[in-house]
Amino acid sequence: MGTVRDGETGEPLAAATVSFTDLDRFATADANGRYELFDIPAGPHRVLVRFMGYVPRSLQALVPPSGVLEINISLHSEPVRLQALEVNAQPGRASSDVVSNAFPDRIASMGALWNHPLLAEPDAFQAVEGGEVVQRPESPSGLHVRGGMSDQTAYLIDDVPVFSPYHAAGVFSAWNPDALAEVQLQSSEPSPEYGSALSGALVAQTRTPGANIHAQGGISTTQARLTTDGPLGIGSVRYLVSMRSNSPGFVAPRGEGSYLRGEAGDRLATVESPLLGGRLRLLGYDNENEINTAAGAHGRNAFDWRSTSMGAEWRRAFSQTTVRVLGWSATGRAGSAWSGTIAPVIMQWSRADAGMLASVQHSSDHAATVAGVRVERSNTSYRVRLDPPAGHAWPLEGQTPLTTVFAHHTRTLGHGLALALGTAAAVAERRAYLAPRAQLRWSQASWLALSASYARTHQFAQSLRNPESVVGSVFPVDLYMGAAAPGMPVAQSDQGVIAAAFRPTAALSIGLQAYARHSDGLVLVAPREGEPFATTGIIVGSGSARGMSVDAALNTSRYGLFVSYGLQRVRMHYRGGSYVPDHGARHVIDGGVIAYPTPSTSIRLGLSGQFGRRTTVSSGFEWESCNLMDRGCELAGSPHYGGEPLGGMALPAYLRADLGVRKHWQLTLAGRETVIALFGTVTNTFARKNVMTYVRDPATGRLDAVTMRPLAPLVIGVDWRF
Repeated sequence: MGTVRDGETGEPLAAATVSFTDLDRFATADANGRYELFDIPAGPHRVLVRFMGYVPRSLQALVPPSGVLEINISLHSEPVRLQALEVNAQPGRASSDVVSNAFPDRIASMGALWNHPLLAEPDAFQAVEGGEVVQRPESPSGLHVRGGMSDQTAYLIDDVPVFSPYHAAGVFSAWNPDALAEVQLQSSEPSPEYGSALSGALVAQTRTPGANIHAQGGISTTQARLTTDGPLGIGSVRYLVSMRSNSPGFVAPRGEGSYLRGEAGDRLATVESPLLGGRLRLLGYDNENEINTAAGAHGRNAFDWRSTSMGAEWRRAFSQTTVRVLGWSATGRAGSAWSGTIAPVIMQWSRADAGMLASVQHSSDHAATVAGVRVERSNTSYRVRLDPPAGHAWPLEGQTPLTTVFAHHTRTLGHGLALALGTAAAVAERRAYLAPRAQLRWSQASWLALSASYARTHQFAQSLRNPESVVGSVFPVDLYMGAAAPGMPVAQSDQGVIAAAFRPTAALSIGLQAYARHSDGLVLVAPREGEPFATTGIIVGSGSARGMSVDAALNTSRYGLFVSYGLQRVRMHYRGGSYVPDHGARHVIDGGVIAYPTPSTSIRLGLSGQFGRRTTVSSGFEWESCNLMDRGCELAGSPHYGGEPLGGMALPAYLRADLGVRKHWQLTLAGRETVIALFGTVTNTFARKNVMTYVRDPATGRLDAVTMRPLAPLVIGVDWRF
């Protein structure tokens, strides 16, 4: 075991390969640069360490008859000019999600996303879906991890918080995949460094800018994107800039009032530079959306939201100790003019957070310890009023200061055993909240890993959006309100997870897990009213979730196959009542296959299914997701479910098949290697009429099914890299 780091900056080199060449055994370094190899016979062995862009290093290791040998390795960068290569990446969940050092948590590299059988286009959020991670079919509006609501997942880019990073109307993630290196969902043992969130955190790492100018992008029927990176021409300073935009209503027929209107876009920029013997990284991120829908006789419903995040991190390694300082500012705002059942409703929301984190990590032969402090302040504001202004008004304000002290210790116990213990003590409103966590992991060589973990988490801001309203399909923003506001509780969750990861052969991997979770102090909007967001107040309740999941993947050089199955029982409880939430489908199945008939061609088939879904019946409206085949992209009406039981209607099984083809060419333009790719995907290939919800006719009381996409939509586009 040991770590692999950059010899100049001390940065960990994730995915570096450490191999014992005489034994044909190897390991890959994780996100912290750490690697482990078990059951190495005693005696001298040759060790070879490789990482792209660095000088390979070879050394002799003398393995003792007993105990643990730790070898920490530094590599020095070396520019490498590569010849044109034909590369077949493997499916997204083949190795990154099923068998990894982080299992049962999920990791997905951006390279794997391009060959994910279920994705018409690469998407950082949808790549981690499966098993215990559920999204709403057709119109995802957040990650539901082990039964949690979408606002219980924190989202971060380079460890900087980001609010509501998704778009409406068919484009989900507001993170450009061209700008990212990988995403990791930490949920079984979430790190307190990432803030307070009940379900865990989805953390994205941006790409390291290259030494030469590089550009890539694409244009399709859903979006246009562009990313460039390279040196700034000032010493060793490098940059990355990414932009993306989409217009969900561009296919709408002229004069057709029921179609969605609006636009959306996101931008990201990073700068990296050596500083004071370490590395400085700056980040700027912005996401904005403006959407409006038909509201019948009242005109149109309007929604807008925007989030901005800025951060600076300095990190330096001193032998076996790494010092890290991070500062950030994150803001979000949203507004809506909604045609409510009584009168038009005006809603305005804002959140402004600022904070700083300082931590020290020390590693030794058998252990690693991280300790630090996180200080932050969150200002939240929420205002609802009826139009005209003389009507009802409900203002909420809250300023929530939060200080968290945390420590985490990992120790190797021998015989493949490793124990991780940690705790976080958060102080808010003169009260302390203790969050212990522990994990025991046992590994047998590289083919078997078992783990058991427990974590208590708290959340000091919760959303006032109604997740049971179908309006979330076009207005998915989470409207956070801090615990300092009147009537707002601090949520608490206790979770236990047991997991096993098998790799009987190099091509086959299998992962299994089971979990149980209970949460208290949850803000529930749905039981109080049927509007898309809170207008008069909230109800405080609890939630329970338990379930299991199985993931399996098979990879060869010519094809890849994966399947994921999740069984869950999710229920929300309040004032003597309870309901199954919209995301609480009993059975969730995903599967897919990708084949490479030629080195530059791929064909993919993806299957998705949910069984045991529940829905809440709403009043009259029309709904059809964006697609080209019948120029759909509409939501008309102002859905409301006054008097209807929550989750009171069972839905038929949801099934969808997607078929896609991708072809790329490698060229040399202006002396640079260039890749151009054409792709096309037909989703819902067999034109199945999946029922998304039911609507009740207010005049007759009759129930009608709202079906989804009777004609298959088409996603086509072109990607390029230069």
